[in-house]
Amino acid sequence: MLLLAAGACATPVEAPPPAEVGVVRVPLTLEGGMPWVEAKIGGRPVRLLLDLGGFDAVALIPDELKEIQVTWTGKSRTTFSAMGEAATAREYVLPEVDLGGILFPEVKGYEDLLHGKNRAVARAGYLGLGILRRFRIVIDYPARQLVLIWPDAPTPEPYDVQDWPTVECEASKDGVVARAKVNGIDRLFVWDTGATHCVLKTGLEGAAPVRQIEGHPFAAVASFSLVNEEFGPLDFALLDFKMPKADGFIGYSFFAKHAVYVDFANRKLSVEP
Repeated sequence: MLLLAAGACATPVEAPPPAEVGVVRVPLTLEGGMPWVEAKIGGRPVRLLLDLGGFDAVALIPDELKEIQVTWTGKSRTTFSAMGEAATAREYVLPEVDLGGILFPEVKGYEDLLHGKNRAVARAGYLGLGILRRFRIVIDYPARQLVLIWPDAPTPEPYDVQDWPTVECEASKDGVVARAKVNGIDRLFVWDTGATHCVLKTGLEGAAPVRQIEGHPFAAVASFSLVNEEFGPLDFALLDFKMPKADGFIGYSFFAKHAVYVDFANRKLSVEP
């Protein structure tokens, strides 16, 4: 009787929400105008830049590679920065990468040699397309999460991506590229979470007013649109970059306001209005 009475008066315990099938949500930390994820390599914690503009699966800086047991393949390649800087990076194989509880065995990558040593926020390396393109993904800065969705799994709430403006995209060595309109003119952009600002190649600003922000020219673009959806006005840093062959980059200032969905298999990029 006493046990029954105690049980009847106890505060009911709610059942935990059911686990999402085919979906993993990885926390994002926003710092220095960039998104960061926590991962483990061979059981060792590492902090990686989420880089939609990076082609490798996981690229690590040389100092980080000294602390991890890797297998060097003997291959190398020349990598280039946006300003044309070049470096010869060696290929390696990581024993195992753990991202959000997903284990990726024997992950190949190249040294991250052009990682911006003078940046305010240091990094161990980056997480790039070599892993991301295995999924459909939502990059959601406002909710501080990267959502990895298996190809056949339904898109989780609250992402009604079928109702978002959608354009065709490509995932290549230059990153994820898709077109948008700047003041009514069609432009090709790299959608780059590794970019701290939206960037437009110098000379393409047209009649947009230009002002100096912290000693750098920025063009105040009145209209930035995707399909028939208006996302402007938007400030673009003007930069005479050398690589890649695109008109600019979509960076932090845009991602900070809008979740972006990428379906690599079907070559679609959608933006939350």
